[in-house]
Order: sequence, then structure tokens, then C-alpha cells
Amino acid sequence: KQFVGVWELVSWTNHWDDGTSSPNRRSVGYIIYTEGGHMCWTGMDPNRPQWASEGDPTESELASTIFGAAAYCAKVEIHADEGFVLHHVQSAIWPGAAGSTWKRNFVFDGPDRLTLSEDPAGLSPPLIGSVLVWQRIE
Repeated sequence: KQFVGVWELVSWTNHWDDGTSSPNRRSVGYIIYTEGGHMCWTGMDPNRPQWASEGDPTESELASTIFGAAAYCAKVEIHADEGFVLHHVQSAIWPGAAGSTWKRNFVFDGPDRLTLSEDPAGLSPPLIGSVLVWQRIE
């Protein structure tokens, strides 16, 4: 029940195998968890260039749109005692993601702050960690 609601992305930090970290460019996002055991997430790079012609984007404008946005929806399986949640992906912007299961470790900091960490086993070096901090919104 603590997951249920709408959450706004506060920060998203990537950790690299050289010991450095950096903010993810998709810094605007929302995640929604439902009472029925589903979730949807969307994120975007707020610095994507505007299209010169909304009805006729160039190839590079389309590429920046795809690489600057992300979204998926999933069935949710919460393992509260172990501190992780499984997202059984049903639809996604990425080809081939549907049918995948993505593990996220979680920590609540009070009722309205949630940290989700991507499971390192699902990441590809040089990326070794990815931490998203969320704030519940009404």
C-alpha cells in the first residue's frame, strides 16, 4: 500500500565503474503505482531540442525524441521483507522489453519519499548503479 500513488522524480544518478557518478539526462519523470498491482513510468530529457516543424520533424529531431524519452508499464510484485520490487514489463518504448522482469531495490524515507535502485545485475558496464529518488505528489 505504501507504493500506491503518483510520484515525481526528484533525482536520478548513474554510477560508473570508474568511481564517478552523473545525473541522468532524463531528469523529468513520473511513476504511478496502482492498488491493482500495476505501474507506469515515463521520463524525459527537458533539454531536448524543439522541432522546427511540429508536423515534419527531421531525422535528428526524431532521434533526440527517442533517445531523450523513456516509458514502460508493468505488473508489480513487491517483496517487502527483502526490500525489492519486480516490474514484469508489459509494454515499453524499447523494442523487446515487453516480457522482461526488472528488479528495483527500494527504501522509503517517510511516507512520501521513495528511492528505487536498479539491480546491478541488470545493468551493463560501464554503468554499475542507477538510483532514482521520488517524491509523492497529490
